[in-house]
Amino acid sequence: MKLLRLATTLNPTSAPYNQFSLGFKTDIDQTYCSLLKNDIPIDNCIKGFHGDGSIFKMIKVVRKLVTQNNYDVVHIHSGITGIIFLIAILPFRIFLLKKTVFTLHNSWNIIKVRNQILNFIVMLASAKICTCGKSSKDSIPKKINFFIEKKTLAVVNGFDHHRIDSVESAISNTKHFNQSSKARILCVGALNNTKNQIALLEVLKTTKIEAEIIFLGDGINKGSLIDFSKELDRHTKIIFKGRVSRNLTIEHMLEADVSISLSKGEGLPIAVLESMYAGCFQILSIIPPHKEIAPPMNRCIYVDASNASEIISSLEFIRDNIASIRTSRATSREYSVKNFGLDNMLKEYMAVYNSLLNGKN
Repeated sequence: MKLLRLATTLNPTSAPYNQFSLGFKTDIDQTYCSLLKNDIPIDNCIKGFHGDGSIFKMIKVVRKLVTQNNYDVVHIHSGITGIIFLIAILPFRIFLLKKTVFTLHNSWNIIKVRNQILNFIVMLASAKICTCGKSSKDSIPKKINFFIEKKTLAVVNGFDHHRIDSVESAISNTKHFNQSSKARILCVGALNNTKNQIALLEVLKTTKIEAEIIFLGDGINKGSLIDFSKELDRHTKIIFKGRVSRNLTIEHMLEADVSISLSKGEGLPIAVLESMYAGCFQILSIIPPHKEIAPPMNRCIYVDASNASEIISSLEFIRDNIASIRTSRATSREYSVKNFGLDNMLKEYMAVYNSLLNGKN
């Protein structure tokens, strides 16, 4: 099977690359084409192209690829690359739409209006639509769902536990947290309004928690979050490390006691799945994707991210129960692999690919 994968980025946090391309690297002849220039080297098993940030250049690249290759499946991972694909195949290769699958990676309500419009156009044109979990599918408005429901499938998001095992077995003596910290807390995600890191920092102005908190990620709010953190009580040590490699992120997860996500919206967050398997206790905002993950009750606290007292109570629970939290790290491992292992996701997507290959739309 020959597959063309179209995504906006190829970087340490790109799900289309980390979960999909690497997951299928030994099973499918893949070409990965991104709009933006690659931030990391691409695996030798995968052919890689990019548009260097230019829509016009990517149109030329995609047009050349579909002209020179007889792809069995085209998998689109964003609205903008879907529009680029539509332009590139006009007018002589419009038949490729019958081989096209689109993945909605987020909940509809947190997508910008411009991207909602682009997504809708691509969803109408695609033969198959997959969403990252049931909550992502349920978030699609009824008026839009009317046009696409029959070809839409909710596919559980998956994480690669083999990669975490590999990182754990090769881990060095370097420590990312201070080992004397009373609690080691990790927050992974883009530093923006949706991920809502400010909700955690704001409660730390009114409560003293002896802990070390590391933020991994970059974004438009980085400067303001750092400035805000400088005003906080020094009982809590706060470190912003920016965006790091996926393996380095996993190393932090394996060392942290707690992973916190107070996000206002998600698809089905890989970072939560990975940190759950790595042994982190979870503090999660009450949003449908987090509820869909549903970690074991003794390894998770759900909070209303707009309710400061609930966040404070969760932090106090961590402080008072840190010993038992550290001794029960393995509790979530079997659950996370059984319900969200990458093999589950890849099996469902392979079935979708085969349906397109065999013309069973």
